[in-house]
Amino acid sequence: MRYIRQEIFKEMGKNGQKKLSKSTVAVVGLGALGSNSAELLARAGIGKLLLIDRDIVELSNLQRQSLFDENDVGKAKAASAKDHLGKINSNINIDFFIDDLNFENIGKILSKNIGLILDCTDNLETRFLVNDFSVKNKIPFIYSSSVGSKGYVFNVIPNRNNPCLRCFLKEATQLDTCETVGVLNTITNLISSIQVNEALKILLNKKLNVSELVRTRSQLPEKNLLFFDVWKNEFLKIKINKNKNCVCCVKNNFEYLNGKKSSRIIKLCGDNIYQIKSKSIDKNQFNDLKNKLQKISKLIDFGYCINFDNKITIFQDGRALIKAKDENEAKSMYSKFVGN
Repeated sequence: MRYIRQEIFKEMGKNGQKKLSKSTVAVVGLGALGSNSAELLARAGIGKLLLIDRDIVELSNLQRQSLFDENDVGKAKAASAKDHLGKINSNINIDFFIDDLNFENIGKILSKNIGLILDCTDNLETRFLVNDFSVKNKIPFIYSSSVGSKGYVFNVIPNRNNPCLRCFLKEATQLDTCETVGVLNTITNLISSIQVNEALKILLNKKLNVSELVRTRSQLPEKNLLFFDVWKNEFLKIKINKNKNCVCCVKNNFEYLNGKKSSRIIKLCGDNIYQIKSKSIDKNQFNDLKNKLQKISKLIDFGYCINFDNKITIFQDGRALIKAKDENEAKSMYSKFVGN
């Protein structure tokens, strides 16, 4: 009875619901888009969710990240999301990774039995990494982004005719972020809803035969880049053509997947937060670091990470999230408290 309202929708039916229950979807990034999309997928009855996020919940997140509450502030988003989603739907399987998705671990985290990847990240490097992985392994993924009152959704379904993200999205050193121009919770809710709607179409169509495709043309996933501006009430469908010289889907040069374009410091979409990982530490070194820092200033121990002086969150592998005015100050704080 849980999914009865979904099953009586003619494009879904009980067979469609069964397909969803056997599907596995990875959600990369659990900010406003990812947490909302993950919740919609859980409520829709996706059989297995894989949640990946490297960040912690901040108070300023609660304006738009409705899956979290005040009790989650300071905790890892992936762990908190898993707990909340488990209470929403205990019949689905949920795995989570509190980690930075990068070229070294993406093959382990996103195994080839994943049916679909949702890109809900906040930086181009991770998006292009997922794009490389998707094209190479022929796993569809859905790009989404939102800032201010604007948002985008685009389906990447790898084959010889369809464009990928790098066919049209160019590398950039400076983009608007929610920190610099703000973001409305209405646009993040809208974009995540559109993203999940496209996800359902892709998952349902994966095993349909030709006659079923003809019968259910309205189910086909969108091939255009979708643009929304909720403040101006604008909606556009932008036709994207495959770039015949695309470095990724044409030339199969996976620059992000092979590590040629990876960085060790990344500015996150938050209150001047930088991610740094310039060294790896083991469990004993992590415990030693914890003991030293708690003698200096206030320290909160979450088990999988520690928060020092409300400025540095350090994870067990040596990765750190640092509140700083700029990149140089973040590097200086990392060197001072974690080590070179």
